[in-house]
Amino acid sequence: MKVFILEDDPDQAQLIQHWLEEKNHQCQCFDNGRDFIEKLPFERPDLLILDWNLPVISGLEVLSWVRSSEHHDLPVIFVTTRNHEDDLVKALDQGADDYLVKPIKQTELIARSHALHRRHSKSMDTLVSVDPFTFDAKESVVTYNHQSVKLTAKEFELAHYFFNNQDRLISRDYLLETIWTKSSSITTRTVDTHISRLRKKLSLDGSTGWKLVSVYHKGYRLIKV
Repeated sequence: MKVFILEDDPDQAQLIQHWLEEKNHQCQCFDNGRDFIEKLPFERPDLLILDWNLPVISGLEVLSWVRSSEHHDLPVIFVTTRNHEDDLVKALDQGADDYLVKPIKQTELIARSHALHRRHSKSMDTLVSVDPFTFDAKESVVTYNHQSVKLTAKEFELAHYFFNNQDRLISRDYLLETIWTKSSSITTRTVDTHISRLRKKLSLDGSTGWKLVSVYHKGYRLIKV
């Protein structure tokens, strides 16, 4: 696995690099967002690890750029000192796939990196058609009425999961475990926010023949209307 690390603290960057290289992963470190953005179009890594508080360009701004670029589907882990729930929700809403608060633990970082890479690699191999939608996992794009709807990596994972589990009642906690690899810093509010955006982007209100419904105190179910 090739990993790009954006971290302006050299000690922290070297530590993360050392942990990953011990597991035979290739790493490249950047101490500012500008160099990171200039490099990414010419080399595609398998995973991005971003700090938030950076000089000139913040990690959140870099994430926003990544999600609007040709590499919009790359899995991203935020590693930061910012531990407020609003910061967590903001990062995940912006398109982060996971979020770790410093000081981080080696075993947790490695486990989350591997889990995220496995899920992403698995989804990359699939192309699913469910009338009237076609899912292209390689591009994280859903086509509807010959129009492409670009989703964030997490939104695509959610949509793909629901369409592969039609009519099944799925709890928020289960979605956190399956899609986000649940941690104490991530709450069901994250799921609700992503579900709301997914409903709007794919018109899962019944008008497309599909409806993503909330089941009070239980979770969500995708039904064919």
